[in-house]
Amino acid sequence: MLMLNWFHRLSVAVAAVLVTVASASAQTVPALATFSGRTFDGTVYASWPVVFDGCTFITDSVVLDHSYGAVFRNCSIESRTGVLYMAESGDGIILADCDVTGCRELMFSRTPSISDRNYITGVNMNGEECSVLDDQENIIDIDGLYLSESVRGTSKGPLLMMMNSDKGILKGGETAVVRISGLERGMFVGWQISAPKATLYIIDEFTCLVTAPELIEEDATIVISTYTEYGLEAACEIVLMAEEKALRKRKK
Repeated sequence: MLMLNWFHRLSVAVAAVLVTVASASAQTVPALATFSGRTFDGTVYASWPVVFDGCTFITDSVVLDHSYGAVFRNCSIESRTGVLYMAESGDGIILADCDVTGCRELMFSRTPSISDRNYITGVNMNGEECSVLDDQENIIDIDGLYLSESVRGTSKGPLLMMMNSDKGILKGGETAVVRISGLERGMFVGWQISAPKATLYIIDEFTCLVTAPELIEEDATIVISTYTEYGLEAACEIVLMAEEKALRKRKK
């Protein structure tokens, strides 16, 4: 079973300063900086998406302070504790052809969210292959998908997909604009929404509108998600906030 862990933040931190892409369009994300053959002892602090290629990580609890998207390729990760977290928070983590030792559980985040999306392929923990359980919707096995070829460098393609909403809370009848970034134009994108009473209207391949129902009787969190045949997925959460009059009506 895949799981991860954090008990306390290490005082030793490696600061990775990444450069943003100026005037990034809706289809691009900041360039991923690459570290090759490095050894990191303690928690790594990275400000933007990053690729670790053939690196070694030694940690008591957590590898990244926060993930804005991170690729671990051909890396060795040694945990000094029974439960290991790949990040304190965040998602978009890809573990490819990595060896994890020293822990009994591997998790991707200490503060996981239902909108998290992380990926694995060819990962071994203590000599045994890691597999994704059926109920682990936020962990995607990319073995055999096009994404795995791009991660391994046998083809070129996006490694990170992001989703953002201009509103995190909607009251009755309000609308949010949801956008995805990181994909190439022309890639297939499917959209899903978890609440049947909320409506989703697709503007284009990278944009949709989410409209709350006119009457919201109680607060609820909905998840908007996208998926591709390529292997990348993304999701975000929006809270539907009940009106006071609706709450009063329910109490009568």
